[in-house]
Amino acid sequence: MKLYFDFGNSSEIEFAVNEILKETGHENTKAGIPVSFASVEKGVRVSGDASGITIAYSNRSALIRGLSLLFRYGKKGEAFDVYEVPTFDTLSPMVDVSRNAVMKLSKVKQLIRVIALMGFNAMQLYTEDTYEIEGEPYFGHLRGRYSAAELKELDAYAREFGMEMIPCIQTLAHLEGIFRWREYQGIRDCDNILNCNDEAIYELIDKMIKTQRKVFTSDKINLGMDEAHMLGRGRYKDQAGDVPAEQILRKHLDKVIEICAKYGFKPRIWSDMFFRIGTKTHDYYDLNASFSDEIRASVPEDLTLIYWDYYSQDKKRYDIMMKNHFKLSDRIAFAGGASNWYGVVPFNEYSLRAARVAMESARENGMREIYVTMWGDNGGTCSQFASLPTLVCYGENNWNGRTDEDNLSAAFEAATGCSFRSFTDFERIELVGDRSPYGVESTGPHRFMLFSDPLQGKYDFHAAKGSNEHFKHEMERLTAEKPADSQYGYLYDTLIALCDVLSVKSELGPQLKAAYDAGDRAELKRIASEVIPTAIDKLNVFHRALRTQWYEENKAFGFEVQDIRLGGLKARLEQAVLTVNDYLEGRIDEIEELAADRLMIDPYAGSNSYFSANWGSIVTANTLN
Repeated sequence: MKLYFDFGNSSEIEFAVNEILKETGHENTKAGIPVSFASVEKGVRVSGDASGITIAYSNRSALIRGLSLLFRYGKKGEAFDVYEVPTFDTLSPMVDVSRNAVMKLSKVKQLIRVIALMGFNAMQLYTEDTYEIEGEPYFGHLRGRYSAAELKELDAYAREFGMEMIPCIQTLAHLEGIFRWREYQGIRDCDNILNCNDEAIYELIDKMIKTQRKVFTSDKINLGMDEAHMLGRGRYKDQAGDVPAEQILRKHLDKVIEICAKYGFKPRIWSDMFFRIGTKTHDYYDLNASFSDEIRASVPEDLTLIYWDYYSQDKKRYDIMMKNHFKLSDRIAFAGGASNWYGVVPFNEYSLRAARVAMESARENGMREIYVTMWGDNGGTCSQFASLPTLVCYGENNWNGRTDEDNLSAAFEAATGCSFRSFTDFERIELVGDRSPYGVESTGPHRFMLFSDPLQGKYDFHAAKGSNEHFKHEMERLTAEKPADSQYGYLYDTLIALCDVLSVKSELGPQLKAAYDAGDRAELKRIASEVIPTAIDKLNVFHRALRTQWYEENKAFGFEVQDIRLGGLKARLEQAVLTVNDYLEGRIDEIEELAADRLMIDPYAGSNSYFSANWGSIVTANTLN
């Protein structure tokens, strides 16, 4: 689209507009449609026709949103007039950069541009120990941590687009990274939790928060403090005795909030540790939670609690949970999720179903801050950009309340140049055999079918017949759908290579077991001489594709984990060939691993019990340390 921007007295927005034009491929030329700027009290109004267009905006974030509307409606050449006002004060993704994949600055900047077009006005980078602290050389060492200069650069860049960079750290639990070093063992309670009985932790936390103040201009800070289930059960108990976790939490929180005030921050924490206090079962999603006056009084006045729910597609659950949270405090935010933490494949359709009902409930219940978590569990192998369809749903809900597919598709194309449906259909990779309906559950069979050991077959019971053919079909579908000359083409390359290796590997274990049990030596020889070598060749291609994706988006640190995992899989495939040949050539009388029974992983939970399994529990029943 050819446009001509008359910046006039608005030169301060020229940089951001030109960055957006480069991102979206539109041209700024005197031969284009004239675009002028004006002000409006709230939101953004974009109006005009082929003879000229005006963007009237209330702030920088609204301006960028206006560009998105311009791209959508201006290209038609017809007269249009669109006015939007955002529902929420803050709409922010929370990008996990603590699970090995630490995004490069250039890719964080790209994500800022894209989500600004989608209607976001804030961003969080979830950093457990992946940021530099002066005087703490072991903090984030060899983890790809951001330097202070890098974070300052991102903060300044985000402000150009009206986006607030909100620091997001951990000040109680989820600090596995630092406890890998002897330097921090002395301040550990147990598990991944700081010892709140040791004053030294407050010196460290002061350094953490001081660092955030140096690099970020926001007055908000997310302190984490979630899922500290073993709080006070380790070294703390040895030193101070058996103290209830809620007492430890409250005392600790007071001290950390005091540090926040010292540096001018308004803190937020995840709500689960507080909320569980009011439940008889200590279940975070107990809908019968109730809170005494004492519990309500224990929530600090200047603290915002973040209610998180990434999974439910039941609006009633959101309504009850939000109402219960507001009984606990009047300072509540909500966090949904873009389910990209199950492996290489994103679950956009699943997340979209959850997002629609969650945001409807958030509107009705008066939420003002909305976060969208993008966790990197399982090694950070899923591209953050693969979850953009979920983000566009949150953005459109914020600005116009329309989450129908036609509107989401138009908004997605305006921001990315890509097909919304093609990205959501990445999830079809997981629709193997008897798996659950599309988008209804976050099922991830690709992970166990890829990593399940070919000989031991811990997960063979769950490998559906016809999986090889399914993944072959998905490989062909993705190949046909891959957009030409798109900056997102490498996402397709990774998923195509994944499906290709799974078109051979997914049923390999059951095939070996069946041939061995039947005494079919010819089939065993065919598998060892043809099938497994083919699987290894395809695995090598996938390894290279994943490497390309990783180095396109992330710093180098962390990919060694994928080398270890995929290299280990290759070694086990080679071992399977050697073992089968030893058996066929009489060097061993039996293949012990193939002689073992294949059991359901959890007979009490049924066939879906494997979905949340991590790599270590998939590859072996033995210990890895």
